[in-house]
Amino acid sequence: MRIKFKAKNYEWEINLLDAAPKTVGAIIKALPIKSIAKRWGDEIYFETEIVVEEENSKEVVEIGDVAYWLPGKAVCIFFGKTPISDDEIKPASAVNVFGKIQGDIEKLKEVKDGDEVLLTK
Repeated sequence: MRIKFKAKNYEWEINLLDAAPKTVGAIIKALPIKSIAKRWGDEIYFETEIVVEEENSKEVVEIGDVAYWLPGKAVCIFFGKTPISDDEIKPASAVNVFGKIQGDIEKLKEVKDGDEVLLTK
């Protein structure tokens, strides 16, 4: 299954993963999700009303991973290093990786703090 992420004048598809079925279910149930982007290095994150428990959480992610960050109730999209990354991409704390973004990942760099973002079916 796929959902869409929209920001600026761009749209990306997110392939949903089987590794986090509770997280995927909560995300799908909450769609559409409209929020405001925040940047943390080469990570876009945005707050949601979703509450999900830890599910196969990871402390190291890959470029293109889409995850849910429990403490911030936020969806995160990783497209490069965060301020605490070394040779690996590290989120602020463990995240539930639930998808992989498809499309021109370089365009994600154009999304800035305060930009409106949308997740849809």
